[in-house]
Amino acid sequence: MSARLTVAAVGVVCLIVVGLAPAVAAQAPGVLPSSELHLIANAATSDLPPHSPEWGISSPSAYNVPGWTFHGGLVVLYSDGYVVGGAGHHVYDQTIQLPSGAVVVGLTLYYYDGDATGDSTFEIFRWTGTTTTGFSATPIFVDTSSGSSGYQGGYRALLDPETVHNVDPMSGSVSMYRLQWTANVFGFDEYQRFGGVVVWYRLQVSPAPATATFSDVPTGYWAFRHIEALAASGISAGCGGGNYCPESYVKRSEMAVYLAKALGLHWPDGSAL
Repeated sequence: MSARLTVAAVGVVCLIVVGLAPAVAAQAPGVLPSSELHLIANAATSDLPPHSPEWGISSPSAYNVPGWTFHGGLVVLYSDGYVVGGAGHHVYDQTIQLPSGAVVVGLTLYYYDGDATGDSTFEIFRWTGTTTTGFSATPIFVDTSSGSSGYQGGYRALLDPETVHNVDPMSGSVSMYRLQWTANVFGFDEYQRFGGVVVWYRLQVSPAPATATFSDVPTGYWAFRHIEALAASGISAGCGGGNYCPESYVKRSEMAVYLAKALGLHWPDGSAL
């Protein structure tokens, strides 16, 4: 191992864990403390997905997964906030949980590759199974560092956006998403490093059902899909008598009910807030 990775030599801040994730990784997945590497804040414009409106279902949400939360054996946190794997062929992974119905549209990857003879690979696998069949893995994304130019990565759009189905109510199968970084290092350990990944996803309205819930909102009505989504989620039960009254005005009191139910308001995390 290079002297640059020795704490006593140059004061590099290193975090070494054998067989366990760093203690800080116990925080909620996707949440970075302000004192640590913040992947989005440090990203260049080219590292972000195409711009879209800040609100609504068109706006992408970010799920931050720092490299130091990955598991797989010896993990060293380098001075630049990237993790260093052991020499040779090593696999590190992490599982993430995304909202059901979310569409994964792309990722921002953070590599460092200074090894001319070996490249590192990042993959996402969808693991699907039941309590009786076991699980099988399907790859949905793969990307590889190249050459020895140093810092690499950036935004990668999924050619086939992935819609998340955590639980299939028909079959009872569940799906889990596992991120995997593989280091193939043939030189010094720090020649291949991994900063982490930002998973970009968009929320969407659920597909319209085949039959109508309300007698005055037929399947061909322009807002049928959205009204059915409100009913299915328990936000609105209509105006009574099996109707929704789609052309009626909404009172401020009714608007408050809609918003409070839709957003799950209001649960403060501390009494002082």
